Amino acid sequence: MSAQVWLVFCIACAVLFALPSPISFKVASYSSIRGKKALVAAVMGATSGIVTTVTAASIIVAGAEFLPSAVLYIAQWAGTGWLMLFSLWTIATPAAREANADNDNLRGKNFGSTFSDCFSVASLRLRYFGFFVAFLIQFVNGSRDVVEMVSQMQAVVLLIAFASLTAQAVFAQVTLSSVRRMSISKKQRNPKRTHFIAGRAVTAGYRRIAA
Repeated sequence: MSAQVWLVFCIACAVLFALPSPISFKVASYSSIRGKKALVAAVMGATSGIVTTVTAASIIVAGAEFLPSAVLYIAQWAGTGWLMLFSLWTIATPAAREANADNDNLRGKNFGSTFSDCFSVASLRLRYFGFFVAFLIQFVNGSRDVVEMVSQMQAVVLLIAFASLTAQAVFAQVTLSSVRRMSISKKQRNPKRTHFIAGRAVTAGYRRIAA
């Protein structure tokens, strides 16, 4: 791939992992509550989980090389649509699911359990799996060995994910506050919308009764 394409790929991965998410929230929580040992275990576990997800997505993308050009073209457009939905979904979904930073209710109590907890959170993110399938398939064009290309992308994802998660763990309080701020603002929008819809329904009911 050209240098411009590699730059786009790196920027997209950096933005993806820099966004407040349950993964960054989990890693930052361990770092904030348990200290440096938990920081290392959490970052290694989350990074390994992300790489596992990318590897699983790469297997599907590698098989896309054998698809007819017309089918591959449709799959790439479908992947573009999924990437757009992924962006909207990320913006609309609260990032924080639990308040781990105020009370120690984290599952991991030692290095191994912390590693496995963060690994499971990162590797079971179907949203990330769909993202990487849709994203990696955009680079399949039959002009080069897709296995070599995917292997290089996996290495890039590993480095960027490790750097992003390490930064989020080191600056844990900043990460936690940003995740909570996003979640609170999103949760505040939904009740207003619900009250508005409920108010309109009650008004319509009264009008029907009066009629």
